[in-house]
Amino acid sequence: ALALTETSDEVEKVGVWLPVTDEQLEDVNGLSEYLNTRLTYRLQNRIDSQLLQGNGTTPNLWGAANLANIQTQAKGTDPTPDAIFKAMTKVRGTTAGTGFAEPSAVVLHPNDWQDIRLLRTADGIYIFGSPTEPGPERIWGTPVLVTSAKTENTGLVGDWSGFAALFMRRGIQFKVTDSHASYFIYGVQAIRADIRLAAVYFRDTAFCKVTSI
Repeated sequence: ALALTETSDEVEKVGVWLPVTDEQLEDVNGLSEYLNTRLTYRLQNRIDSQLLQGNGTTPNLWGAANLANIQTQAKGTDPTPDAIFKAMTKVRGTTAGTGFAEPSAVVLHPNDWQDIRLLRTADGIYIFGSPTEPGPERIWGTPVLVTSAKTENTGLVGDWSGFAALFMRRGIQFKVTDSHASYFIYGVQAIRADIRLAAVYFRDTAFCKVTSI
């Protein structure tokens, strides 16, 4: 049976900032546009990190890896691809109350994906395709997201498309002040970019960690 439980979650402010001198703002052509672009990029990176590893304690978003009822698959003595497939099976559901979702992505740290991508047979043939093949990064037919925002040695399998959502309370906002610390005295301004978001997961068991890879 389908059951809906009423819950609530905090809308969190995610922000980044950097200092810049009055002279830089006055003398460097295009600096304002450059700073807006870089701050937006840094903010996106911070959001990515929060959505994977955030602990849900204000001001942090909930990260999928820290969901209360997330499933876990230990690598043990299995080859890493086998452990990932077992995690995908758990996401799909093998018993009542677990999974019943379809994995939409596998998230791995670059070093962990490197170990998988370079796997070879005893004859030296690359299992995941020749180095000359530029094909998409996939494992067991599922897209692989490779990011340093993911903790090394722990993979994450989940159905983000079906059981996760990111709600935006407002878009990116930029603010400037010289009242931070001694900035007014030395002619320095702090530029901040922030956004208000809520990360929501509709079923914790639609996600599974792969440990010790």
